Amino acid sequence: MEKSRAFIRCAVAAGLVIVSLVQANRADAVPAFARKYQTSCQTCHILFPKLNAFGEAFRLRGYRMPGETPEMVKQPPTPLGAPAYKRLWPEAVWPGDIPSYVPLAVIVKMGDVNQSIGNDDGTVTTIHNDFQFPQELNLFGAGTLGDHVSFLTEVTFSENPDGSVATDLEHADIGFDSPFGPEDLFHFRVGKLAPNLFDGFQEMWISTDAGIDTLFDYNPIGINGGTGLGAGALSPSPISLAKLARGVEGYGIIAHRALWVAGISNGVGSLPTDTTGRFDGNNSKDVWARFDYKIGGMGLDGDTFGRPVPEKNWQDNSLRLGVFTYHGNAGGIPFPTTTDAGLKVNIQDASYLRTGAYASLFIGNLNVFGVYLKGHDSLNTYDATTSALLNAVTPDFHAWFTQADYVVFPWLQASARYETVTPADTTVESVRIGTLNVSGLVRANVKAMVEYQRDLRNDENHSLNVLLRFGF
Repeated sequence: MEKSRAFIRCAVAAGLVIVSLVQANRADAVPAFARKYQTSCQTCHILFPKLNAFGEAFRLRGYRMPGETPEMVKQPPTPLGAPAYKRLWPEAVWPGDIPSYVPLAVIVKMGDVNQSIGNDDGTVTTIHNDFQFPQELNLFGAGTLGDHVSFLTEVTFSENPDGSVATDLEHADIGFDSPFGPEDLFHFRVGKLAPNLFDGFQEMWISTDAGIDTLFDYNPIGINGGTGLGAGALSPSPISLAKLARGVEGYGIIAHRALWVAGISNGVGSLPTDTTGRFDGNNSKDVWARFDYKIGGMGLDGDTFGRPVPEKNWQDNSLRLGVFTYHGNAGGIPFPTTTDAGLKVNIQDASYLRTGAYASLFIGNLNVFGVYLKGHDSLNTYDATTSALLNAVTPDFHAWFTQADYVVFPWLQASARYETVTPADTTVESVRIGTLNVSGLVRANVKAMVEYQRDLRNDENHSLNVLLRFGF
């Protein structure tokens, strides 16, 4: 009854974002939780931002410890109303609480960037020892508001080469956790959020600094289908997979081992010339869904099934398998381009569908995981002057990656990833990227990294960066 009424009312990280072939923002661990529970970041992380099995359960449960008791919280919250008000509702305001500390964390990202870029005219641009001190500063706020409400916010301040500062609201969502029904079966989030569609392989959770651009930055727009990366450079940005979404998501854990996810959100954003003030480019909404099942190891809700927690908490000895899908409609949103004959045209993605499969295997100190993704688009090409339909195609693209993380010592990890995307335009060869990373914790909240990334199709495109992340 109490949960039903509650429903009715409704990291340590730090760092540097690699400047490689494509830059991407990311979110990391939140040191505010270490203060709340008076515990090390390694309670929830392998090497931040990557979560261990316990940390994944903490996140999915709305930033609450599995089996949490009041004694676990070392900084008790400030109550907003007496507990007895619950019995008086609706004649009284249902009580809640707020953190007794300021639930904020600061993340700084710095690094020494070395890069080679092959240009279209055959020349090569090289960058040596570009000190980006700092490149970004992230201000996080995260915590709980009573028994069934949680929140996450992130504001990013990035400094441009000319000294100007750009500000971006990365995350701002509120969650309603187990407001009714069995514990952890139903969770709901509203706001600007990272969908649970791809937890485990989006920049928020992977060990490498470079994101998986073949999944998230592929541009599906083209006369005969997409030709490669670069979606983030367009305005509005087309969608291969949405890193962030403004919408509503539901998810839950079934019998400790299965995860369901369903969400709805805005799709492709509005045009720069749109004067209506809306965020969505049209009146259609994108939808997504996912289903995962975990075999072995700790349950997705932190249940240990009567077994002791491994002393080496990065070990889980488990296999997680999942399938996911994402669908949207960008009809009425033109992407201007020019044909080989010099004709100016507008391309609209009338319908896009993404389907994929995910697998993650933990054996001892090794974690191997990967994704296969198939994308299908309905592209209509119109004459920019007459608006006449010139061409209609329904191309497919295919992308996949595999990554291996190996914990050498509790403070040292090595990672390797291979990723590729076969564009929908069959006249274009596939994109292939390799990434190597060695990460070490100088202190629990200070992380040093060396990362090398190479375009395996073009030897002129590569980067070698020394990175530093720290948070407090």
